[in-house]
Amino acid sequence: MKQIFSVFWMLFPVLLLAQTNYITAIAQQGDGIFSMLRKEGLNPVKYYEEFVELNKGNLRNGSELHLGREYKIPLGEDSLKKTGIQVQNDPKEENSIFDEELAYIDHKSDKLKDAVIYLISGNDLMGQTPTNNRVTEEINKRLAKELIVHGAQVYVIESKTKAQTVKSGNLEGETTEGALANLSQMQEYLETINKKYLKNSGKYQRLLITRVKGGISNNYCDVSIYHHDTSEDGKRIANNIQNVFQQKSVTRKTVKRYKEIFTDKNNLYLAKNSLPAITLIELETTTKSNPEDRNTLVIKSDKALFTDLIANGVLNDYAELNLQD
Repeated sequence: MKQIFSVFWMLFPVLLLAQTNYITAIAQQGDGIFSMLRKEGLNPVKYYEEFVELNKGNLRNGSELHLGREYKIPLGEDSLKKTGIQVQNDPKEENSIFDEELAYIDHKSDKLKDAVIYLISGNDLMGQTPTNNRVTEEINKRLAKELIVHGAQVYVIESKTKAQTVKSGNLEGETTEGALANLSQMQEYLETINKKYLKNSGKYQRLLITRVKGGISNNYCDVSIYHHDTSEDGKRIANNIQNVFQQKSVTRKTVKRYKEIFTDKNNLYLAKNSLPAITLIELETTTKSNPEDRNTLVIKSDKALFTDLIANGVLNDYAELNLQD
């Protein structure tokens, strides 16, 4: 009897976990199994059978939901609620990037399985105008969606304490890279990123910073891509992103400066202290009437296009690395 009692208590935590390995949701008007799973960020094809098994006896005709009833939803680590995370450094908060939008987001593939991507607004870091920062935040949200539907874990990292604008000059008139004004804020970002990097050791991990200069309301934008010269991973992803942008550039001649090396001391600080390889993608409104006269990458001003090109560059980089391995 004592042996049976001991075995029971050893198995009790496992049994308890098995009984609670789900969350619950109420079926709304128009809901089916697929839509309920999508709302929770789950791949409906992958989790359909598990949902049916969890809810046996609570389905009409074996697969139809009853309006207003509570249903058990499988817990999936690959739920888009868990793979798309917004991190607020101050205060320390983590929330799902997407909520109501999940009903309209479909899983596309597992091409980025075991990839962890960190996204930062360069305008946030550099103390830029709220308008430009909103644009980069929108691009990052779009980019996060394009990455998580291919299986990536994405962290969009922000701070409620914005960096102060540099006082020594006109930020828009400075070098292409600009200047990061707040060392303590950089350290705050790095602490968050590096801690997560160590937790995800062994996975493909990259840090992407997007910065918009002068808005993107005109017809065309110059694109500059930066990497750290001592980082082989940084060079490779910069090349892959650059190649995708080149295919859509309105300039067909060889350009000289669309792939640059970090030289600004603040960007160098980030590059040297960030554990994942870092890439800066900068978009700047072109003032030239004829964009083909530019000696840079020139892309049509379209946030959806920017998002697709960056995402495709990441996909190509990840695939290239896997082929090399």
